[in-house]
Amino acid sequence: MSELALSRDHEEADTREGWKVVAATHVLTAVTFGGAYSFSATLPGLAAEFSASRGEIALVFSISAFLFYSLGAIAGPLADRWSPRNLNLLGLAAMILGYIGASRAGSLLSLYIWYGFGVGFGIGLSYVPALGAVQSWFVRKRSLASGIATAGIGLGTLILPFAVGQALPSIGWRGCFIALACIVAGFGLPAAMLMRKRRDNNQISSNSGANASVIWRDSRFYLFYLVLILSSFCTFIPYVHIVAAAQDLGLSIQDGTTLVGLIGVGNVIGRFFLAGLGDRLGRRRLLASLTFAVAASFALWATASGMVQLALFALTFGMSYGGCVGLYPAVAADLFGTRNIGAVIGYLYTAVGIAALIGPTGAGFIFDHTGSYFGPIVASGLAALLAGFLALRLGPK
Repeated sequence: MSELALSRDHEEADTREGWKVVAATHVLTAVTFGGAYSFSATLPGLAAEFSASRGEIALVFSISAFLFYSLGAIAGPLADRWSPRNLNLLGLAAMILGYIGASRAGSLLSLYIWYGFGVGFGIGLSYVPALGAVQSWFVRKRSLASGIATAGIGLGTLILPFAVGQALPSIGWRGCFIALACIVAGFGLPAAMLMRKRRDNNQISSNSGANASVIWRDSRFYLFYLVLILSSFCTFIPYVHIVAAAQDLGLSIQDGTTLVGLIGVGNVIGRFFLAGLGDRLGRRRLLASLTFAVAASFALWATASGMVQLALFALTFGMSYGGCVGLYPAVAADLFGTRNIGAVIGYLYTAVGIAALIGPTGAGFIFDHTGSYFGPIVASGLAALLAGFLALRLGPK
């Protein structure tokens, strides 16, 4: 191949074009995850509508969360070979149809199918391909780029659950699902059109990335996988149950959605600022420190008796876990390279899917039997504490 052909197929890292992909991913994650985490606001209304327990309603979200992380194992490798733009568009179409179908659900089974599979496939086909595209554009500023891209999750969590909580009294949960479908279509589809990976023919060095089949034989992969399972076990419990937990303390549904919004505020801070510090302080060391902070935040929830303590928990949890999520893709790229980064992230994030399936549903059924969230809260903190110690062992081969 001639030098002219090489120059046409090569794009430099850490350039303006990469920041366009970061901005697109920021918007995409804001509308998809913000919509998904609005589920907490609808949980009490859904439980009343279908005469279901909290565990049964939490399973709706758990199915979707399990799918949108587990599908990364398929979407990630596909994004390494195909266009991440097309996968994003396909996922958003599934999410829009899922919200519309869920708005017309007449039974709990119908809700499981439309919401669980629609939202699950929607995020599952878009999230990991978008993260992989971002990693391909950056080397020196990888932590900062990852943090800003995934900060959309925090922004969406700040805005959409609160908006849904305010709209529920007037349009109900069915109307809110239709509104979320419109938001995904209006903001997500244009953002997906900007999604693409960097073209780089100079990917033959040892640092460019491990072969996907080799990754499964790397002991660091399994250690990182265990870190993700343990640290993610607790993640979705606040997103699903914090509104109901606030009501148990005598607070209003608006107070509960405010707490979800505060988690979003913390997320934005964690992803914009804390994750970016990894470029200077060391990404793996910072990841371990923030995982310990996640564990400490659950101690705050366990002892909370009112809005002030819950708000402190929400902010602390949001900042620490937001920083962790901003660092996960960057640490994966550091450990395994970027050649097959979509596959690497996709395989790793199946761990988050497993934790998402177990955590919220298990917390719901434990509450149904004990009348308290104390047990799941303590278990979550201990799991994150162990994950922090394991994260300290991540390092070069």
